[in-house]
Amino acid sequence: MIAQGKNSLPGWVRLGRLVLAALLPFAARAADWPQFLGPTRDAVYSGPRLADEWPRQGPLVVWRSLVGEGYSSPVASEGRLILAHRAGDELLVSCYEMLTGKTNWSSRFPMKFRDGEGGDSGPRPTPTIKGGKVFVCNTDGFLACLDLKQGATIWSRKAKAEFESEATWHGCVSSPFVTDKAVIVPMGGTNSAGVIAFDVATGEVLWKVLNEKASASSPLLATVGGKPQLLVITRQAFHSLNPDTGNAFWSLPTRKQSSGNLYAASPVVFGNQVFIAGGYGLGAQLLQIESGSPKELWRLNDALSTHYANAIYTDGFLYGFHGHPGLPEGHNFRCIEAASGKVIWEQPLVASGTITRAGENLIILHDTGELVLAKATPSGFQVKGRVQVAGRPTRSYPAIVDGHAFIKGPKELVCLDLRPRD
Repeated sequence: MIAQGKNSLPGWVRLGRLVLAALLPFAARAADWPQFLGPTRDAVYSGPRLADEWPRQGPLVVWRSLVGEGYSSPVASEGRLILAHRAGDELLVSCYEMLTGKTNWSSRFPMKFRDGEGGDSGPRPTPTIKGGKVFVCNTDGFLACLDLKQGATIWSRKAKAEFESEATWHGCVSSPFVTDKAVIVPMGGTNSAGVIAFDVATGEVLWKVLNEKASASSPLLATVGGKPQLLVITRQAFHSLNPDTGNAFWSLPTRKQSSGNLYAASPVVFGNQVFIAGGYGLGAQLLQIESGSPKELWRLNDALSTHYANAIYTDGFLYGFHGHPGLPEGHNFRCIEAASGKVIWEQPLVASGTITRAGENLIILHDTGELVLAKATPSGFQVKGRVQVAGRPTRSYPAIVDGHAFIKGPKELVCLDLRPRD
């Protein structure tokens, strides 16, 4: 049984926050974080100002709630917080009140997936909220559309079995991308079902393309070279597709991937350039999109080989985790020059993690459950605050909404107040 709404604050503080919520509804003032990597799918927060430094004890904990397994990240829209997690042999999709942690509804579905390494067997894909609906793709290939307000199932499909998909070592990992018309999922199925677009209203197939297995990277929509295009990395190639039809604009073969050693980070787009990187010897490369096709500017094996989290681009530099603790190159945090791939500095670390940018700062959530505030600068790694928030392993991204960070650990969902205390 998962307890709900476990709160660590004194009663008078909770009462004050409830009064504030009543006077100024959260939904009326909060920006959305409705999908994987946030509103612009690049892990950048652009809401109200956050504190530039943290007190020694860390940001204020607003509430904590016990949750189940999974690396799926929380998402938020219309004043509601959504989390996919696992309890026993069930997938739970839960809706919370943002300021209190109270559960509004929780929908349950059967789940039998077991991780290939015997670790956490909860959901990995992050849900997407759009148009009053929640779109969930589970690690076992189950796809569902739920009503955001009440959690009722609008439609569902057992997509992995239906399209004979061979998932990765860690199951289906890619988070769905949702347009006004389609739910687009890299399914890695047979009979040209490598990438599938499902109708948002009915779940019917709109188009399917590619006879290629899925990687763990999530697709995104970007305007590159003046053309909107869906960027998706399969286990064989990096593709640019028409999001309305699935027709190919261009493709570029990737280095050989396997079920367990594959791309996990999404492409990073800045201007007409695209950065892709992966661990396990996949290396990194920078592409320039010219005349509708990619031109490789550089490819390096020892620049910024991201493990599972995206690199962050800002002001001509890329910041990210390089390597893997279990591989010969070790593991550290790096800043590289985007134009050349040159390593500007590196900081040895014992843990991996996710990175979110907020203005000039990076918010780093280590897989140990430690949250770090650091300045994004090519002059060095400058820590401005750190606090232990959750346990290990923590591999999800925080959802940051209106100055509040919602963090999913192995056993708890935590809400922190990151706003300035002035």
